Amino acid sequence: MQKQCLNDNCYNIIKQLAKKQQFLAHVNRYIEDASKSSDTQAEKTWKTIQTDEQKHAEMLHDLLSAEVKNNKF
Repeated sequence: MQKQCLNDNCYNIIKQLAKKQQFLAHVNRYIEDASKSSDTQAEKTWKTIQTDEQKHAEMLHDLLSAEVKNNKF
């Protein structure tokens, strides 16, 4: 049987961190679109989600760093 390169926990952290980063790469466009439409509620909502996702990405990054530091990666 082949040795697993990543345990499930590390895989999950990396997978979700990548998803967060992908969203963050596009959210400014969503904010601009809402602004162009003069939809202040949508713009405010996107900005709130952006802030939350940035926080979550930082949390996942810190968690991944801890996994690497503790040789769990």
